[in-house]
Amino acid sequence: MGFRYSGHETFPCRYAWLPKAFSAVEADRQAFSDEEGAMIRLGVGKNMVRAIRFWMVEMSVAVKHAEGGYHPSDFAKAVFSRKKGIDPFLQDIRTLWLLHWKVSTHSTEEPLFAWDYLINQCQSPEISRSAVLQAFRRAADKEARPPSDVTLEQHFDTFLHTYVPTRSRKGEIQEDNLDCLLIAF
Repeated sequence: MGFRYSGHETFPCRYAWLPKAFSAVEADRQAFSDEEGAMIRLGVGKNMVRAIRFWMVEMSVAVKHAEGGYHPSDFAKAVFSRKKGIDPFLQDIRTLWLLHWKVSTHSTEEPLFAWDYLINQCQSPEISRSAVLQAFRRAADKEARPPSDVTLEQHFDTFLHTYVPTRSRKGEIQEDNLDCLLIAF
């Protein structure tokens, strides 16, 4: 089993992304096939389109269709459907826990390395950046194609900023982090 270290374009998942992704693939399974069209439809740049596509698959909102494109998962229909969904605007913390569980478990063939390692394998009650990156390097070196140190650092930062907001030098929470999905825990 291989792990994924990238694909998120270094963006943690944001609140609006999953409902938008669900609506897009519900309306058109090819919505993410044309990045230029997806940029217009979603109102974001190319890297964010890629990040949204990445997170929608990792959090089981959409599944790659055998004939191309994506279709909403049964899970996504139960949660995000505007008519029958139980939480179309992600207002229920239980939904956030479900999404955390989806990304933390082996829901895809290539699980996210940082989530697998830090949530399922690491037994330390405290972590430091340097200790985690050293542990990442040791574990990643066992892979057939080990990622670079920069990729490991970016992957760890994406994991960290999924749950902990970034702070400025003055200790203030950065505004763009307030929209990250799992910071509300």
